[in-house]
Amino acid sequence: MNTIHIVVAAGILALILVAVMIMKKSKPAPEEPSEETEKPECGDPALYELGMNPVSDKPIMYALTTCLHCKNTKKFLEENHYEVTVIHLDDYCDSQRSDLMEKVRKYNPRGTFPVVLMPNGKVIVGFRKLLLEEAMSK
Repeated sequence: MNTIHIVVAAGILALILVAVMIMKKSKPAPEEPSEETEKPECGDPALYELGMNPVSDKPIMYALTTCLHCKNTKKFLEENHYEVTVIHLDDYCDSQRSDLMEKVRKYNPRGTFPVVLMPNGKVIVGFRKLLLEEAMSK
């Protein structure tokens, strides 16, 4: 009786292995990236350049798309008719993101967001209404 159980179990195991092998063969192989396949663009090249060389007659804000303080800062500036250029670091990939983050840390070593560079040279970190109002009035 034990021999029969072993033979049946071995047969079932063999069927399972064959089924797995057939399923693996039926799946299409993942496509190799070709030279014709374009890489997704990572962020706006003009904003990247501005972020790396931040010289502008309007505020430049380094931000994240998911950051509530960044959204509130941008909204506050716009509500007060103060145009701001926003550079979202999470729109960039790989070395560009790292380069921009390194630039942010020059102004804010903690690396928190937002970081607003005012045209008068003042740097404001975070959503700081009073500091923003003061900087906008100069």
